[in-house]
Amino acid sequence: MYTKEFIPFTEHQIKMVNASALARQFNCTSMWIGKVLRLQEAPINLKTIKIYEAARQIIEIYESQASKDI
Repeated sequence: MYTKEFIPFTEHQIKMVNASALARQFNCTSMWIGKVLRLQEAPINLKTIKIYEAARQIIEIYESQASKDI
């Protein structure tokens, strides 16, 4: 059976995400957001998963806008 493999963010993608805004949204520190975004393994706790999904959405928006600009 096929399972979705975890794909970590690149440094360029991490720079697209405003860690301070995510920290306010999820009631934690921007330093912790940075650690979550640099994970090399799939997040396991619910809050971390939600942070990761929110960051993924932000990155997808930036990347779709960049592809439209070309």
